[in-house]
Amino acid sequence: MPGFKAARGAARFGACAALVASLELGCADEPAMVGACAVTEDCPERQVCVLLGPDGGEGACVMPVSTPGFPGIGNNPVTLELSNELDVLFVIDDSPAIAPRLPQMAEAMTAFAAALQATRPAPSLRFAVTTTDAGNPRCEAVEAEALRMESCRARLDDFVDADAGVDAREACTAACSLPSLGLTPTPGPDGEVAARPWLEVGGKWDNLPDGVDLAEALRCAVPQGIAGCEFTSPLASLERAVARSEDEADPAYGFLRETADLLVVVISASNDCSVAPGHEAIFSDNQVFWGDLQLPDLSPAICWRAGVVCDGPGPVYDDCRPIDRGDDGAQAGPEQAVLTSAQHFAEMLQDMQVLRQTFDLDARVRLFSVAGVPPEGQAIPYADADEPGFQTQHGIGPGCSDTIAAPPPVRLLAADDASELEGLPAASICEPDWSDAFTRAAAVASENLDPGCYPRCVRDWDPETPELDPVCDLRAINFAEDSKNAVPPCVRVDGEWASQGGSPRCYIVRTDGELGARCAAEGYNLELELWQSEPDPPGTYYWAWCRESPNPYGDCPGL
Repeated sequence: MPGFKAARGAARFGACAALVASLELGCADEPAMVGACAVTEDCPERQVCVLLGPDGGEGACVMPVSTPGFPGIGNNPVTLELSNELDVLFVIDDSPAIAPRLPQMAEAMTAFAAALQATRPAPSLRFAVTTTDAGNPRCEAVEAEALRMESCRARLDDFVDADAGVDAREACTAACSLPSLGLTPTPGPDGEVAARPWLEVGGKWDNLPDGVDLAEALRCAVPQGIAGCEFTSPLASLERAVARSEDEADPAYGFLRETADLLVVVISASNDCSVAPGHEAIFSDNQVFWGDLQLPDLSPAICWRAGVVCDGPGPVYDDCRPIDRGDDGAQAGPEQAVLTSAQHFAEMLQDMQVLRQTFDLDARVRLFSVAGVPPEGQAIPYADADEPGFQTQHGIGPGCSDTIAAPPPVRLLAADDASELEGLPAASICEPDWSDAFTRAAAVASENLDPGCYPRCVRDWDPETPELDPVCDLRAINFAEDSKNAVPPCVRVDGEWASQGGSPRCYIVRTDGELGARCAAEGYNLELELWQSEPDPPGTYYWAWCRESPNPYGDCPGL
């Protein structure tokens, strides 16, 4: 994975150098987006004929982005994250242990959707779902880590555990009224239009069925049932789902956008059991971690003994933390560990963060867990279980308990902590209502999605006629396509903002009382908001040049 990222970064750096060189060598003198059409004489005064649309195949009359007296493209652009992109990857427990919390899971999606959609300007959101079933010798073979995007009503059999006598179908049918999710086909990274295994919602577009809102789509799509493997492996599932998103042959290809913030949401009522390749025998032949267990009644307690060590003689422990153990049970290096090291997953998260900060785009990666921890502010209790059955099942006592009990997620929390990202505190899976926790998670994930603050002082201009006096020159930059497309200013049509000439995007300028809270707090006097009718091509971000004051780094409010 690091090698892949380095190669991708090198390619992008080369494209950036070529692009900057082209700007410096004369692109500043070209009309904005000059194309093959030669009908400028047929356009109204002050307009030009340009190529617009996602494929640049149509000529249309729009206002030029650069006007006489405006400096046009310069050599010192400001990079702005106007696309406001957030990808959310759910890693959902589908083992029998999650059954009592399926109603909470569905209810939380309503609060989560509402909080994210309250963000202004409207962000570009993607949601995908995979399960904690990454494959295990003790369970039936599955298509591990595939992105799953279908209504729970289309797979109600997954909500029944006949052996345990548990029927959780009502948790789906009470929250979801959709028999299926007929998602609208959208273009992929290769341009092919197809139904994708993810939900997508932007300011002026989505891939949802007609009449379906985001909250119901999430309530239908996120719960995964109770028929999955009890040896849950959220960390391995996360890694392999990321790999699928980078695999051109996989339906998940292109889900994760390198320019987007990423929020990974793990909901798990068990421990992490991510077995390292080549060490599957600990679940079949190697009895070192079995304790008193015997075939066929092995349990996830194997994973606790194989991957966690606690301080103190017990039954109450001072602390518990991950440990790498080899096939013989002794401490070993990460390369010999029977469970993939928690540090490995921490480094994976770090690599994802580094990739998103290429060229200082400042997109962030965060992990949010709903697992076996007590309510916020309370220390995790590490102790042997009073109830023998729980100890046999998990190897330790509960990290929290209510109508459900769950073991402390030591390996999951350690991977998050070791990644040194701007994490979110884990929420308790034992709480009867997760709505507040998901509302807080949405708020933190949205912190980086504020409007594009222009970080220099800008001259006064006439906001009533932005199309006649464009204050900024905005370009959509895409390294993959080696393109730099001008974005026209939005215009007012019947009191509403609209784009010009069929362009799928335009920009709105906010000043004074319309400034967002972040821009105002940081002392800027202008921000740019992107209006879009379709998603950006993968890898798109924006450079802006605005009419700067004589003292561009001065006190903007004092101009």
